[in-house]
Amino acid sequence: MKKFGLFISIALLTAFVGCDSDDVEDPVVPAVSKPVVAVSENTPTSFGVEWDAVDEAAGYQYVVTESDAAGNTSEFCPETQTDKTSLRFDDAAAGAKYTVKVKALAAADSQLADSEYAEIFVETPAEGLSSQTFAFTVDPVGYDSAKVKVEPSIADETYFFAVVKSSLLLDKNSNAIIEMLKKDIEPESLVKGERTIETKWLDPETAYVAVAFGYDADRGASTSVLSRSKKFSTVVDPRMSIDVSVMNAGDEAISAKCVPSGSGSYFVTAVKSADVAGMSDREILDAQLAALNAEIDKSGWDAVAAAQFRSGTSNYNASGLSIGTEYSVVAFGVQKSAAGKAEETTRLFKANTKTTAPEAVVGFSLNVIDGSQLADPQVGKAAVGFQFEPNAATKTYAYGVFYETVLEGGYSDSDLIAMMTGDPASMIDAATDSKGNFRGYYVFEWGERVVVMTVGLNALGQPGPLQKKLIEITEDGQGGGGNEPTEPIERGDASLTFEHQIVDGGSLDPQYSGYPTLVLQFKPDAKCVDYRWAEGLVVNVVEQFGEDMLLSTLFLDESLKNTGSASDPDLTWNDRSMTSNDVGGTIYFPSVLGESFDVVAVAFDADKLPGKMVSATVTFPSSLDPASVAMKIPTSSVVRSYKKSTTLQLLDRTSRLNRYELK
Repeated sequence: MKKFGLFISIALLTAFVGCDSDDVEDPVVPAVSKPVVAVSENTPTSFGVEWDAVDEAAGYQYVVTESDAAGNTSEFCPETQTDKTSLRFDDAAAGAKYTVKVKALAAADSQLADSEYAEIFVETPAEGLSSQTFAFTVDPVGYDSAKVKVEPSIADETYFFAVVKSSLLLDKNSNAIIEMLKKDIEPESLVKGERTIETKWLDPETAYVAVAFGYDADRGASTSVLSRSKKFSTVVDPRMSIDVSVMNAGDEAISAKCVPSGSGSYFVTAVKSADVAGMSDREILDAQLAALNAEIDKSGWDAVAAAQFRSGTSNYNASGLSIGTEYSVVAFGVQKSAAGKAEETTRLFKANTKTTAPEAVVGFSLNVIDGSQLADPQVGKAAVGFQFEPNAATKTYAYGVFYETVLEGGYSDSDLIAMMTGDPASMIDAATDSKGNFRGYYVFEWGERVVVMTVGLNALGQPGPLQKKLIEITEDGQGGGGNEPTEPIERGDASLTFEHQIVDGGSLDPQYSGYPTLVLQFKPDAKCVDYRWAEGLVVNVVEQFGEDMLLSTLFLDESLKNTGSASDPDLTWNDRSMTSNDVGGTIYFPSVLGESFDVVAVAFDADKLPGKMVSATVTFPSSLDPASVAMKIPTSSVVRSYKKSTTLQLLDRTSRLNRYELK
């Protein structure tokens, strides 16, 4: 990947304003919001759609197409404008497929553009269905309930009725809605004739729709088209609310803050998300009430209330939880009923979180001796003893010894981890290893270079970071170093973030029109006195190679500092001095269009200790639209070409090594 590394002054932008105006497109004009369209009616001979009014829309434009069995489309209704928010088509065919597109039109003086088309698919029911339809009357509506009267056109036909959140029906045709609701149909939920039903446990301040359709339980199929009411909304809940927010989630603990709007008592607990999956808030609340009342039956109201109920702002702490597990912190108001039981005074409030999983890390040390000291002497050979040191989070671990060519390309860290942990029988139990994690001696030629790798699994079976060390077998066990760190790199706590922007180089200098330009804006924190960054790295480079490897092989190698010279190595790093007000830009050859690479940066503190790495994947578009430069580009220059970092090629030799014991 070749590029110009030329930083351009913002003054150039000013100097060339007005030049080559024919090549500059008009700025993007904001548009009004796209309508959200739902099916309001669907019969064998008609269908309808509706949408909420769009702010700042002067009207709407729609078009309808029909598709035949072969997928060919034809115009059913040409582009037409309307000021209404609903449409009905009475000349449809049974079993036909239609696509309705609706867009919002901006007012002429609004300085806004029309919206994009919203699209919804409608398939009319086939002939042969019952002519059953339903009329709905909704009155009154509370904060958590509504009274709905259902009047079927045919009194003796069985049907299913439900009240559903309007948001769940958006962009769904009638068939899709019926399929969604069929999972909730139980024999006792099927009715006949006129019914007035009070639905409870609705969410406050939420839009709902009543729906009904004929249903044959024996066949498990609908027998009529879907009918739906007009949309209605519940009102504000006047009862106490409880703001639940998670403050911290550790390996086995959660802390949360509860802020009620009133002075009433409330209960809070943590439940595994998997245990309440598919349950409504009402069902979760009922389950918690049942558990509370079982405890009250056993220990009495006073004891449970003193231990479990709270009032006012409070901090909730849960411990002894499962690691790496999703939880919901749930809370609701509670009071003593006339029967001495716990009953709710509010709806359920909750916040979701996940406990962390401790990272399994396996360190190791080496002991190099003469092979003649072994019980089975290996004269003229080197014997290397491996002592492995799994941390407390490590349940099992694996290790491997490889030729140094493993570093030359072909495999990512995840590939290596998968290879090393693929056979559960070969994993070493960190807790019960009878040899105290000493794995014996292995024989090599003196001067041979090998790569030692370890990876641990925590209690959830999640792998930790891959540990790698390239060694040359010498008498001191250190010889020759290698391109992997032999000891953990001391780190500081300086940090930074950065943003990137891609613009047409012609917006800076007309001679670079069509040349993609990467602009970087760094944002160091107060502890960051310097930073280094590199561009053009392989995507996911930090994940593949790890921070320590990138630090030791790139950012801490002073010989790889970019000087702007043509003789610089292919892979170099830049520092803060190469920016102005922490902003810099680089002009690339057009051949980079359509490519992606990573930019990686690391902060350094006053003691020159590196902090945590940050990275971003930069994806260049296939073509450029001229754009203004939002970030000021300084006057400076950098000339460098890049090669993408190579991946790893695996050569496993561990299985061919024999272990030896001392005399």
